[in-house]
Amino acid sequence: MASPMYRLWLGLRSTFFWLFFLPATLVTAILLCIIFFTPLKLRIGLIRLWINFSLVLLHFFCGLKYQVEGLENIPDHGFILMSKHSSTWETIVLQKFFQPLVWVVKRELTRIPIFGWGLMSVNAIALNRGSGRKAINQLIQESRIRMDQGRILMLFPEGTRVLPTEQKPFKVGGAIVSEQTGYAVLPIAHNAGEFWPRHSWIKWPGTIRLVIGKPIEPEARKPDQIIAEVKQWITSTCDEISDRQQLKKLGLL
Repeated sequence: MASPMYRLWLGLRSTFFWLFFLPATLVTAILLCIIFFTPLKLRIGLIRLWINFSLVLLHFFCGLKYQVEGLENIPDHGFILMSKHSSTWETIVLQKFFQPLVWVVKRELTRIPIFGWGLMSVNAIALNRGSGRKAINQLIQESRIRMDQGRILMLFPEGTRVLPTEQKPFKVGGAIVSEQTGYAVLPIAHNAGEFWPRHSWIKWPGTIRLVIGKPIEPEARKPDQIIAEVKQWITSTCDEISDRQQLKKLGLL
């Protein structure tokens, strides 16, 4: 466990990060709302500026860096991205390497002033998750349209952020989309939750590892087989790249 004084120092550094990050995020969301009618390429360019600025802030104030492995595995056409979800970090960084992303979000999020409008300006797929099969059908139809246009579907199969040592069932919705549309799943593993844990003010210095797996093709596979393969790869790879010393600092080992 880290000493109280060290945690205090990290908290101070993280405070300076938030003082720049939050206003930048708000301004970006407002600008996205204002330029919603412009070509998608322009809106994505604005998001890329925000991403790069955020990563500079993390490096400068928090000493948080990253390395990416497996860039050669990224397909040349539309596909479904499924990532481990343990931090806010991956929601920022994945947009740097996968463009243009299409987010799948709860419909309620799109009703949040400014933030929700920003989501809709980049053509997010807003689902009423309580509508069961109707939501799945909507996801299949809208995902097919977006991926036929060359865009990348972004899904967190766990559905929520989890602690690095925690596991939740992987939801099968994305695998159904893969089976129905024929588009491959690209699995992503990382250990960001060990450096920027969920609900944490503090961001710990170090190097996050992000690993891009090989595409999982849906041919001759049922949705439960697809999602089982995705989960097995993500879980085992996350175990391999986990920073045990960092887990001890967090009190998770």
